Amino acid sequence: MAIFKSSKNKETASLKNETMSTATIITKGTRIVGDIIGEDSVHVDGDIEGSITVNNIVVIGKSGNINGDIEAQKIISSGNINGSIKCDDLEVMDSSTVKKRIEARKVVVRGKIYGDTLCDELDIEQNGYVENRVQAKSIIVSGSLIGEVACDLLSTKQTGFVKGSMFVSNISNEGGKVEGSIGQYKELLTKVDESAKEESNAKLKG
Repeated sequence: MAIFKSSKNKETASLKNETMSTATIITKGTRIVGDIIGEDSVHVDGDIEGSITVNNIVVIGKSGNINGDIEAQKIISSGNINGSIKCDDLEVMDSSTVKKRIEARKVVVRGKIYGDTLCDELDIEQNGYVENRVQAKSIIVSGSLIGEVACDLLSTKQTGFVKGSMFVSNISNEGGKVEGSIGQYKELLTKVDESAKEESNAKLKG
């Protein structure tokens, strides 16, 4: 098991690529600069400036901070992620904040998401908060959803609040609050986000 331990002074490990064959733990107080690539799980309680790509689970603890993209089978975050996410399952816990773009099969939100979310199933639990564009097959809202929403089924529970432009095929409201306009279903997001594409092209020109 690869373990990055902290000392009294905050240390920085500069890496181009960290390739792993066993579980890796980034402990609190440790800062990794570079990308992590591997086959097994990663647990982050420290800071990472770079991307994580693994064929397993990524767990971000409450003290964990990721400034980069993550691609994994499953991601469980109690910390902060500032980067794009690609995974099968994503759990955003109470203390977690996620920014930028999410592509996943299933997303469960107890914390906060500020970014585009493209998934099959989105479950926003009672204290969960999602803001920006969302496209999904089904969305269950017990918390708050703000922005543009496109889905086949939007289900708002008693404690749920939805505000914005909604493009839905079916709506089920069990006593929640819904504000905004409702229209026929349309795609809001594609696999390649146009704004990200423009930003990338601008960097190449510069």
